[in-house]
Amino acid sequence: MHTVASGSGEDPFRVLPDELLRHVLSFLPADDALQTCVLDTRWRDLWRRATSLILFFDKRSSACSCERFEQLAKLVTNLRGHSPLVKCEINVYPGDPPEAFTNTTKLLIDYVLACQTEELTLSPVDVEDIDGLDPPIFDVPLISQHLKTIDLHWVCLEFPGLDFSGCPVLEDLKLRHCNVYVQKISSKSLKRLCITDFCVVPLDFRIRICAPDLVSLQVDDFDGVTPFLEDMPSLVTAYVGLDRACHDWCEDMRLKGCGLYDCGCHTYPEEGGVLLNGLSNAVNLELIAVRQVFIYTWDLEWCPTFFNLKTLLLNEWFTAIDLVCILQHSPLLEMLTLQLGGIKSLTRARGAQKPIEQSFMCAHLKIVNIECDEVDEDIRKILKILWACGILRGRISIKAPSSPSYFFSFQKDPQAVIPL
Repeated sequence: MHTVASGSGEDPFRVLPDELLRHVLSFLPADDALQTCVLDTRWRDLWRRATSLILFFDKRSSACSCERFEQLAKLVTNLRGHSPLVKCEINVYPGDPPEAFTNTTKLLIDYVLACQTEELTLSPVDVEDIDGLDPPIFDVPLISQHLKTIDLHWVCLEFPGLDFSGCPVLEDLKLRHCNVYVQKISSKSLKRLCITDFCVVPLDFRIRICAPDLVSLQVDDFDGVTPFLEDMPSLVTAYVGLDRACHDWCEDMRLKGCGLYDCGCHTYPEEGGVLLNGLSNAVNLELIAVRQVFIYTWDLEWCPTFFNLKTLLLNEWFTAIDLVCILQHSPLLEMLTLQLGGIKSLTRARGAQKPIEQSFMCAHLKIVNIECDEVDEDIRKILKILWACGILRGRISIKAPSSPSYFFSFQKDPQAVIPL
């Protein structure tokens, strides 16, 4: 095709259908796609009708980044028209003046929403350039009858409430490396929510998450106190990881309100707990934490019942009483995985206060996987609890840890767990 075209001086792409060329153009940054207009009059319409728009600039360019980006934004919005979009990605240049971000980004977001885009991504050009910089404030109201996916990376959200009632078909929300200073995140249509990659959340109050239609939840790797989960009756899969940046730790696990500024126990509610009531309808659940974090243990004092739970994974945060409470209140549990790479004692603090009573049977529990470095006294205590619950020895597998305790299946690939 190239040989014939070069001899005749014709467009080598003339035999390709418009639909295919528009698909190819959708992978190009907006400035590169725009330059195809000089090839032929046919390409002018092809560029305008591409369903994907990627707006970013080359940080290696000698031109001033914010000025060039502003020029590109105005050029695209003036020349492209309002042809429908499926996907839009806007890359922010770290270090640009706040007013440049506000004006240009607002212009672009208003434009792509008018083009009925279904997916909106906002992220920095280069993640390595954001260290030590404050993220830009994102205060653009999102109102769209078509927006289904929002992915925000490295922005500062400062609202009384992050209310998505103006996006009635929104299904996916991902917050990565964001400063999230909001009282509440709410959406009646949201299906999947991910808060990860070191988001900064408040220390003096808990963000309330209200998403009654949620089916998939991932909350991990954040700095602040753990968000409060309202009832999620449709929840299928949830992963919650509480690491050392989580401020819900207490040196005295038996005392709520120890008075230390850095301790999150003073924000713990008087009744009902923080996480587990909201997670009680999950089918697949992973609860991960460092041992100093108290949220799970204190939540279990309210004895939430996991009526739908079939698959459960825990790491070494729990006590013997915690484990018994979970088993007793998970009537349909089929598979239990315990990753115990660093467990020291099952009777620390709260676990030493009460006698353990087992007067129930785990009728549906068929598989128990225990991953540990060695079978010590604490592992034997776990085995005795399982045997007392009617778990046959042949259904219990013990092996060496296959991965660190903070990176598990739901976190790695949540879409693989819930084929929607």
